[in-house]
Amino acid sequence: KQWYQRRVAITAGISIISNSVTIGPRDSSGEFVFAVDHCFAVKGQGTVLTGTCLSGSIGINDTVKISNTKLEKKIKTIQVFRKSVEKLHQGDRAGLCVAQFDPKLLERGLVYTGSVVKTVYAVVIDLNKVAYYKGNITSKMKYHVSI
Repeated sequence: KQWYQRRVAITAGISIISNSVTIGPRDSSGEFVFAVDHCFAVKGQGTVLTGTCLSGSIGINDTVKISNTKLEKKIKTIQVFRKSVEKLHQGDRAGLCVAQFDPKLLERGLVYTGSVVKTVYAVVIDLNKVAYYKGNITSKMKYHVSI
């Protein structure tokens, strides 16, 4: 009887969550912005930037800018869940392959078109540490901040 009550409660919880969540429409218009969460080299292919398309769309042979490097690179290939695609749209997780880019230059960051992303070299901020971060905060530490 207990397992049945738990199953009913879990099913009811899933139903409540499913009915209250809506997925908005994807909009492929506007400037392309891609949040990079990992970057690695593939011998003979180039450098793969993995992440999520935040806005716009991009295709093979389009040129993108790589934040903090002032470099522009042409997209060689695009893969979504290990399948090659011609175009990437807002909301898609993907890997973008670019040629002649050192993956050590970008750990995390943004890839974009146009002038939609503004970057700064340094800022002075007042920082409050969240309770879950156990490390020390010291001067000259690097942080990636999106606003």
